Amino acid sequence: MEDYRYSAAAVARWVDYLVVNVSSPNTPGLRSLQSVETLRPILEAVREAADRAARRHVPLLVKIAPDLADEDIDAVAQMVLDMGLDGVVATNTTIDHDLGEGGLSGAPLLPRALEVVRRLRRGLGQEPTIIGVGGISSVMDAELMLDAGADLLQALHGLHLQRSRLAGADQPGPGHWLRRPGDCLSPERPGRAPRAADRKRIRRGTGPA
Repeated sequence: MEDYRYSAAAVARWVDYLVVNVSSPNTPGLRSLQSVETLRPILEAVREAADRAARRHVPLLVKIAPDLADEDIDAVAQMVLDMGLDGVVATNTTIDHDLGEGGLSGAPLLPRALEVVRRLRRGLGQEPTIIGVGGISSVMDAELMLDAGADLLQALHGLHLQRSRLAGADQPGPGHWLRRPGDCLSPERPGRAPRAADRKRIRRGTGPA
């Protein structure tokens, strides 16, 4: 717990928001912290340490795995509401593959990531921010993630390997906002007004600490 407090306090003054990521499959034992009983005190400690160090409210989100059972996703959504957290990052890489140890990213992740985002949006309602990430390799993928309920997007694997499909200047849609791996953006498409949570809580175009 002290490591979380120390890290949050150390960076809080310089960040636009913090993400507590307990969903990486590449750190032994880390995913066991995703249960709400274990996760809640970590988030409480991080929020208290960050806000105190920064002398302001530092937006706090939690990043979850695509491999959580649906009832566990619902429990996370309820915890976010109960605690008044600013949102959820969905999702991390998946261990649902037969390619050996570690997490799998890229296109195979997209269908489940979309399911998780849809379920989160139903559980969270309209106010908490959802950052959609996982398998976004084209403008169409980005549109699907937005339509599933994401407010912001992160492109990691796809932007590294297929930059032209995401960031081409000649492509319509949200792709031309994606500039760096890990960018967090709120595309303002025609007919899709940015929500208050996007404007107030997370500064557009800034990645997490």
